[in-house]
Amino acid sequence: MASRRAVSVVLLASLVLVACAPAAPAVKGPNTESTVAQEADSRSLVVFIRVEPSILATRGFVRKSAGLFFVWRIFNALPALVDARGAPQPELLTSLPSLNTDDWQVFPDGTMQTRYALRPNLTWHDGAPLTSEDFVFAWRVFSSPELGLSKQPPMSAISEVETVDERHFVIRWKALYPDADSLSTIDRELPPLPQHILAAAFDQLASDGGDSLVNHPSWGPEYVGLGPYRLQGREPGSSMEAVRFDGYALGAPKIPRIQLRFSDDQNVVVAHMLSGDAQVATDSSIGQAGGETLTREWAANNGGTVFQLPSTWRYIGFQLRPELASPRAVLDLRVRKAVAHAIDKQAVSDAAYSGQAILADTPIWSGSLWGAALDDTVPTYPFDPRAAERLLNESGFSKGADGFYRGPDGQLSFELSSTESPTTAAEIQVTASQLQAVGLETQQRVIPRLQAQDPQVRASFPAMQLISTLMDEPGLDTLASAQIPSDNNRWIGGNRGAWSSPAFDRLLETFNTTLSRADRVDLVRQMLKIYGQELPRIAMYFPATPFAYVAALRGPMVVAPESRVAWNIHEWEFKL
Repeated sequence: MASRRAVSVVLLASLVLVACAPAAPAVKGPNTESTVAQEADSRSLVVFIRVEPSILATRGFVRKSAGLFFVWRIFNALPALVDARGAPQPELLTSLPSLNTDDWQVFPDGTMQTRYALRPNLTWHDGAPLTSEDFVFAWRVFSSPELGLSKQPPMSAISEVETVDERHFVIRWKALYPDADSLSTIDRELPPLPQHILAAAFDQLASDGGDSLVNHPSWGPEYVGLGPYRLQGREPGSSMEAVRFDGYALGAPKIPRIQLRFSDDQNVVVAHMLSGDAQVATDSSIGQAGGETLTREWAANNGGTVFQLPSTWRYIGFQLRPELASPRAVLDLRVRKAVAHAIDKQAVSDAAYSGQAILADTPIWSGSLWGAALDDTVPTYPFDPRAAERLLNESGFSKGADGFYRGPDGQLSFELSSTESPTTAAEIQVTASQLQAVGLETQQRVIPRLQAQDPQVRASFPAMQLISTLMDEPGLDTLASAQIPSDNNRWIGGNRGAWSSPAFDRLLETFNTTLSRADRVDLVRQMLKIYGQELPRIAMYFPATPFAYVAALRGPMVVAPESRVAWNIHEWEFKL
């Protein structure tokens, strides 16, 4: 099986001296301070990302731009920081609670209590003190049913958050929760929120249903966080300026300024990297072709390093809402299995990712924390056109004289859509061609970037959509019924196709309330069996996303999939 092959992360490295380029212009904004002027002779680290962030918070009620891990890291700090090995380390906290100590107590009735201590003298980017009240406030906000996140972890497992004093707080849990020590697992975070900024908007929840809070500018253009860098200014559609935050919990970063530039044209990004005008390309700003170009050019003059990082799960989601599904055949499990057998994932990877993507059968990567759950009991659907034909015939469809399948209601015709990205055109074209080849008429649709900002639009596709989400635990979370986006939760949630399985939900709830690692691995295996049997999505691959940086930069490294490449950004050094 493709996802169980021993696949190693490819590291393509070379070192070089990089020619100096003119200093990047400072971006002026409402928070301009003397710090920038004092460091005017210091060159910014210029970092390209693919799209402009719609939200800078790690968790919020505005749709996050997909895959902007670098952005979320530099502006935010959490109770814990996940290091390169995938292990949590204290960030805002002095230490992490240890199970079966006074800091992490498990009671006979299945409830828990955990105690946390903040590092002394922490402040928000605007200088206001961070206190335990900010965690209590965050819990009140995130657990409000009107805002759509109350059923997601860890909120679903918490009964109460209380302050002890300004630096200490307690969480009482109504169920066991294995990540209670860190509160920082990706897409399961409990980040503090700045009560001094958001309290007034939250107080209007009863009167406006949360509109004041959800639309507050502090989620994006006026963001105030706790991370190693603070927002200094931005030019909409172009760039964003970040300056180091001297009050960061783990010490002031070594690089004074970072300029984030936005471009979904990888040729532009590669040109700036080769000219020395930019030093980092990340968050999908270059595809495999761009990575190969940089590797080739840098090899000649020791110009820099490109390595591959599996970070997301790419899949084809089926629309399972009866009122939206068109054709209704997508509701037939046999048809979904036939579509899966009709796709040659390796050929799609070759076209879109130069063959560098790690092929997948499930949301779980064999090299991840939960890879041990993968075995032969999990159903898979390898490329097999004959199996596709048999399943389609069983479901009442037969080929017409033109070679396309028809049923009682006419020709079987699907729409395959995806949002704009450097790889979208190749992915859709090759996948649609494969489906056409077995007799499934397929229309291609690319959703424009502006339209894709609307989560309701992205969840309302008629048949099939190529979608990216986080791999491993977060990928499992997006299969939960609680993650189905709708009007009731402001269209927040990763389960766009609206698959609902009570059996899967029960297993996921048990997984989220089980402390034994061995038991949790078995629960993952059981969830994957149900996923494979009902096939709400076709797992395609884990794209190996290129990360490129010049030789003058020290600090980036290959990391475990549970971590992020910029986890140690405060330690990076940029020397001319």
